[in-house]
Amino acid sequence: MYFSRFYYPVQMVTGIVIITLAFLAFVYFTNNTSEWRRLKAKHPIISVLTVLFVTYVLTRAIGAIFVFLFGLLLPIALTIIHASLRMRNINNKIARFKEYVGLKRTPMGVILEALGQEQEAGS
Repeated sequence: MYFSRFYYPVQMVTGIVIITLAFLAFVYFTNNTSEWRRLKAKHPIISVLTVLFVTYVLTRAIGAIFVFLFGLLLPIALTIIHASLRMRNINNKIARFKEYVGLKRTPMGVILEALGQEQEAGS
């Protein structure tokens, strides 16, 4: 079950980003502040444990937020993307007319025909 984490790519990417940000913040603060530099030199294990604890807390807090946002915003985002990519020009009108006349079949029409359903004319 080593590869079981690959089934959750959003959590894996979130974890990587959080760990990277926590580590970069730790490096930034320990290189720019003399107190942090002394703390890192005197207590290296406490410094590493602090980074791990902050990473754990952020992962737990952000994980719950991402689940909510992913469940709420993904359908909205997909709807907006679909609406913005629709063809609304003369090519769309020609394609619809071909479908109506029967010169061109849509993938959905093929699927409905294979299932034994009748496609409505003009839809």
